Amino acid sequence: MVKKCVYTLLGISLVLFGTTLVTSDVSAQEVSVTDYQVPVSAADRLLIDFSMNHATMGSNATASKGNVGGIYKRFYDSLPFGYSIDIIGSGLLDRNIETDAYDTNYQINSDVGVKKYLMENNPFLRDSFGSVRATSDMSKAYDRPTSAVTLGMGYGRFIDATALAKAVRIEAFLMKEGELSDHLPKDVILELSQIIKREDEYKDKFGEIYKKEWYKDMETVMTESGFLQEEGLSAIGVLRIEEILEREEIADRFYGWDVALGSKFDITTPYTDQERSIAHLDVTASYARPIAWQWQISERLSINTPFDSIGGAFSLSLSSDISYELSNRIDLRLRHLFRLDKPEVGNTESSHSLGASFIYYIENNINLVATQQVEIVPDEDIATNFTVVFNYRIF
Repeated sequence: MVKKCVYTLLGISLVLFGTTLVTSDVSAQEVSVTDYQVPVSAADRLLIDFSMNHATMGSNATASKGNVGGIYKRFYDSLPFGYSIDIIGSGLLDRNIETDAYDTNYQINSDVGVKKYLMENNPFLRDSFGSVRATSDMSKAYDRPTSAVTLGMGYGRFIDATALAKAVRIEAFLMKEGELSDHLPKDVILELSQIIKREDEYKDKFGEIYKKEWYKDMETVMTESGFLQEEGLSAIGVLRIEEILEREEIADRFYGWDVALGSKFDITTPYTDQERSIAHLDVTASYARPIAWQWQISERLSINTPFDSIGGAFSLSLSSDISYELSNRIDLRLRHLFRLDKPEVGNTESSHSLGASFIYYIENNINLVATQQVEIVPDEDIATNFTVVFNYRIF
């Protein structure tokens, strides 16, 4: 049964990944994701997960445990400055039924990076940057939090194209409702996405009535294109736009790549009797792109090796994430994480982690998430884990 589950996940991953490779941006729409160029890209998200399991047999409890988790992500990129914040935390409260004692556990991982673009006035080298990255891990099993700092140089840039994805979905809904005679021209879609992105500006300028002006400007852009069937949007058209922008969940859409080379220095180790290691050479490469707007793929490669034994000892990780919008309320997300660790003394170790999640977006920012996780380590039994949790999106 376990092997069948593993093969199923591997099969889904390969099929979906293969589909992303053969899928192109060619469609009836004239706009491509790379047409979307903005001076400032910003996105932030705060999610809280909660699950509880309390089981009884007759009047006796057989299980009682609760989990709480949180994810905070913040991304900002604009010449000449950019930064990112990623914090993931989880906590466990588990009651031992036999002893009536409670056991707790927690883990927090944080990753904060800052970029300074160095040649913003040079059209060929303006995406080159210097960077500082700080990471930290906290766990109940540790004596103290771990921390490390990486100083580096790199090239590349990411752009948040979520507003364009929303504009494309609005166009699709309006065509379905018969509001548009054909796909909007590229310049109109791009202008519509710019208005969507400026929601905060409308809030600051118009206050509580900002939506009226916000929607009005969207309607004006589409009316002037000449593709609206009537002189303006119907009540159904306005409701469709409101549904997409206010009620539906559209996952973040990014595109771009970057490569960075740096030196990593340990600041604190997890245990007080553990010495800090020598500085490490740290190499990272990242890539992200939406495909056909329903797909988003992201790849990240990280290689770390000590300067006094370059190549003799190293750690490598490669993460691949694929998300697909099955509908406007259901997403499928697949993740594969490969790790390879070669110590100076001992055998090289490797592992695979496969995960598949179905996310159902419920009203009022509440999501239902079902996840199947498979861990594969050579010469060890395959570990599987299935969880169903409620997820609340604060913003």
